[in-house]
Parts: sequence; structure tokens; C-alpha cells
Amino acid sequence: MLGMRPFLTGLASRPYYPRMRDVILAVVILLFGASAALVIAEPWRPPAPAIPSVRVAGKDIATGSARPAALVELVREKLRSFVALRGPGFSSKATWADLGAEADLPALGSVLVELGRKGSAGARYNRDDAPYPGGAAVPLPVSLSTDAAVEALVAVKETIDRQPESARFDIASQTITDAMEGRSLDVYASLDRLDEALRSGASDVELAVDTVKAAVNRSDLQDIDVSTIVGFFETPHSRMAKDKERTHNLKLGASMLDGHVILPGQVFSVNGALGDRTEARGFRYAPVIAGGVLVEGMGGGTCQIASTLNGAAFFAGLVTMERRPHSRPSSYIKLGLDATVVYPDVDLKLKNPFDFPLVIHYTVENGTVRAEFRGRERPYTVTFLRKIMSTFPFAVHTVDDPRLPRGKEVSTQNGIPGFLVRRNQIIERNKIAYRHQTLDKYPPTSQVIHRGTGEGLASKKPGEDAPKPDPHPPYEASTYLRMVQGAQGLWYESSHE
Repeated sequence: MLGMRPFLTGLASRPYYPRMRDVILAVVILLFGASAALVIAEPWRPPAPAIPSVRVAGKDIATGSARPAALVELVREKLRSFVALRGPGFSSKATWADLGAEADLPALGSVLVELGRKGSAGARYNRDDAPYPGGAAVPLPVSLSTDAAVEALVAVKETIDRQPESARFDIASQTITDAMEGRSLDVYASLDRLDEALRSGASDVELAVDTVKAAVNRSDLQDIDVSTIVGFFETPHSRMAKDKERTHNLKLGASMLDGHVILPGQVFSVNGALGDRTEARGFRYAPVIAGGVLVEGMGGGTCQIASTLNGAAFFAGLVTMERRPHSRPSSYIKLGLDATVVYPDVDLKLKNPFDFPLVIHYTVENGTVRAEFRGRERPYTVTFLRKIMSTFPFAVHTVDDPRLPRGKEVSTQNGIPGFLVRRNQIIERNKIAYRHQTLDKYPPTSQVIHRGTGEGLASKKPGEDAPKPDPHPPYEASTYLRMVQGAQGLWYESSHE
């Protein structure tokens, strides 16, 4: 009442008409609230009876409990049920649980408790508004966890996906190999189909797979002219028995690139042609450069394939769209012409700037790796000018080694200084020349020396080898280098300090 006194005092002091308007509005609000309370409470009707059971996914589940055993078993049965996944050349089965299906038991449990309570809102709805009073039915609240389902589909994608294969031109036989379309699983469209199957109860899902067209088709090669070497490059490789695995990778990589056609304006990817360097695709372990250190790695030798192709592309006048030099200089190619590739992140990409197709011709024989670009004509004479702008000293790391006699030292990795190299590509045609300048930076490679702290053979464990010296000679590079390649087999090279 104390709270009403200021209100009534203020109301009495106001003019008549505004005062009456406020009174009427207050009465209307009170009447509306009272009416709503009566509608909700329905004091003139007996309480709505509780629903003893609910139909869930075709089975009767008792109400009143938030987690009845029958419901838990029903959910487990659903998650353990299998769904067939189908796609081109692929058929597999997985449980809904494997695909990331989850059940929201707390939500359904709250509904069961509500329906099992006499006079509850759920019981009144079932009595007054449900299509079939007394026979309530609710769906099983099962849904897919997006992250888990996507992860499962990505694993399926690795099986279904297939890269398209462009039509290729065999230089030796002058024949064309037909193109083959690729395919790619659309993960998120397939996720939508799985969602729909889970809701509808379907046990068979056709996954969404897109067709990927080949970049080059037979029709593109009908009048192709490969009579001219547009540009070439050669690098040496060892034919010694100890290097047979690397030689195998060189020949395999060359065969994968040989015959590829690059149409005018198209970009060629070395990683796209070689694919993942795995044992399943025929590659073997051989020395590779990783972080400036020579180690055994799958597909060792493919960087020489990329570097030789890069040299041929440089002297043919192709446009380099993506290239990264090695982390240390390579003995088989001149500083500034190399290119490293690491699947799938580090690539060599080359664009055909000409108005005619180019065909890659690649051979590995007689100790020579040779890459050629063949086409209708050789438009350019190309010059490579290199200058070593500066060098950086390498660090020396000493490792105590009990396998060596005390005082003996073995250099297991020769140090190589770092280089900052300025590269110039001069492209000349009809006495008009263009210059393109870039910088390459090679970090220094540390020298690793093993220092003996033991008694030699007496200190070695059974089957343990003593450290071996690095067989590579010290790396040397001239300050200046000039290489020219042009028509009629023109080839010129000179270097000086």
C-alpha cells in the first residue's frame, strides 16, 4: 500500500481525461492478465491425464523417466546400424556412429518426463491438440556431428578421387593417348545426403561426386606441330649401382612428364603431373635435401626432374609462375637454375606464352637427364646471366662420437656457404631484347664434424657403423656465369671469377 500511495496521489493531481484514460488502460491490462491465467490454468476442467508411453522410432517408450533403458537401447541400435555408401568405383558400409551420428538423449528425456506428468503442458497438448490423442509420437533426436562426418568423408574422398589425365603426345611414335576424366567427391553435398538419410531412415546413400574435365583432349592435338626444339636442358646423373634407386625415380618421373601437352596460355604443374611420391605409385627411397641436409626420402631424384625441366623452360622462354630454389646448391645443376618440389605444397608451375601447343619430351639415358619443349618454332634466343652478389659463412658443429678413436675427426657433412644470387633472363627476338631480373637466396649449410671420444672398434656396439666422411667435394661456383641458347642448336657457356 505504501507503494500505491504516491501513484494514487499523482493520479488524483492529474487532469480528468488523462486520469480516466490511465485507469481504463490499467483495468484492461488486469482483465487481460486474469483471462490469460484462466485459459492456461483451466480451473473448471480436470487435470490432463499423463501419457503412459510414447512412440519413438516405431517403439513404445515408457514416460516419466528421463533415461529409460528401452530408449538407451533404441539409440544404441540406431547408431550401430549400417549405411551403405556408394560412388563411382566405390562401395562401402559404415555405422552411423562411425559417420559421427549423435543422439540428444537429454532433450528427448525432458519430453518423456513432461508427458508422464499429470496436468503438464505436454499432457494438455496431447489431450486437446494432438492428431491422435493418447498416442504421442516423437522422432528419435539423432543428428550428425559435422566435424566427425567430414573427417569420415575425407577418408572416403581419398579412395574415390581421381585426377584427370590429359591427352598426351608420344614424340617417338607420333601417337596420341586419349584423355581420361577425373572425379572428385563433393564432401559437403555428400554430408547433406547423409543428413537426409539419417532423418528418413534410409540405409543406402549415393555420394555426390563431380566430374573433373581433362585440361587437354585428343581434339586439341589433331594438327599439333612438334618439329622444333623450343628449349632444352641437360643434367648428369650417376649410373653407379649405389645410386640405382635414385636412377629409378629419375626414369619414373621422366616417364610421367614425357608427352604432356601445354596449350597456349595454360599453366603446367610438376606436382600435378608427378602426384604424391609414394611407394604405391612406384617411387623408391633415395637421398633428398631436407632443411639443407641430405637424408633418405621417398621419391629422391624428383627435384632433379623439376630442375632440369626448369632449365629447359628458362631457355625456351616460358613464364615461371611458381618456383623455389633448393635449401642448398645441387651438384647436378648450375646455381640459379634449380627448382625444388615437395608434394603438395612446393611446386614448379610453368605457363605457355606462345600461340601454339608445347609438348614435353623427357629422357633419362646414358647418364644424362634431358628435358625438351617441342613445338612449331623457336621464337627466342635466351641468355642466362648470373652474378653471386654475396656469400655467407657456414657454421661448424662438432659432435662427440665414441665410435671413433679419441682425437680422430670425420666430416660427415661438408659445409657450404650461403649465396645471394642475381639472375637475369634476357629474351631476344628480331634484335629486340627483354630483361627479367630476380634474386635467389641459398642459406648456408652447416659442416658437421664427428670427434672421436672412444677407443675405435672396441667402443662400437654390435652392428653399429663408424661415421663416414661426406663423399661430395667442396662446392664451388663462379661469381659470373653466362649461358646462351638459341635457334639452330646455338649453345654458349662461359664463367669467370
